[in-house]
Amino acid sequence: MATLADVEEIARRYLRDFPKFFQSTFNVVGRTYELGQMNIDANSLWVALFNGTTTTELTAGTNYVLDERNGILRLNSLPSGYTTIMVEGYFYEWVTPDDLNFYAQRAVEKHVRNLGVGLEEMSDIIINAIGIATITECLWALMTEYSRDIDVITSESVHIPASQRFRMVQALLMQWEAEYKRHATALNIGIDRVEVFSLRRTARLTNRLVPLYKPKEFGDYSPLERLWPDIDPGIIDREVQEDNLREDVYVDTTPRSGQTTNTYY
Repeated sequence: MATLADVEEIARRYLRDFPKFFQSTFNVVGRTYELGQMNIDANSLWVALFNGTTTTELTAGTNYVLDERNGILRLNSLPSGYTTIMVEGYFYEWVTPDDLNFYAQRAVEKHVRNLGVGLEEMSDIIINAIGIATITECLWALMTEYSRDIDVITSESVHIPASQRFRMVQALLMQWEAEYKRHATALNIGIDRVEVFSLRRTARLTNRLVPLYKPKEFGDYSPLERLWPDIDPGIIDREVQEDNLREDVYVDTTPRSGQTTNTYY
């Protein structure tokens, strides 16, 4: 049974964005400290205070707050001046686990919608394609972030091509998009999935849908078999905010009676 964690694992392995260990030590000079790394894995972080004789481990939320994307640690209380802050953990080069979970959910939504089956019912080859779709979601976000990099050229002929990182991610995105389209086309999945529909005609006199029957081969004289396809109500599903509904617009009257006809299909 496939889960969202399987999709994240596939995307992480293809991206080769594995966790890397880091270790930092700080003397107490305030409450906020830069860990020197970005995209910190909050679940693997270990923070402790050492005063020369004893070590006291700190708890996330209770003793400190972590800005995992920027790699900033902020203590809730200021320790004594003779205390050393020790930090150990893992960081990622590109994507944090929370961000990867967000991109994986977006990729799954694009495939579950028109397949009619849940993620746990999909085969391994479809899960692999959804994992590749997660990579494209990640690279799109990274390319948007790196688009703010600007090349620097100084009067001393020093050239810093900061936008090169954007072009490299853009080229990588094109490669993975082509790979995903190859898988999605072969499996007929995703938002570009080819679907076959039967057009329904509405009778002019009764305003009812004309019935559909199962097609048969020429020369097949067996009884006709009626088809009962799902009827689209034509309503876009959206979440209704109950608190915003007005209660002073209800009119207690008898509903209007409509015309009837004996014509039917």
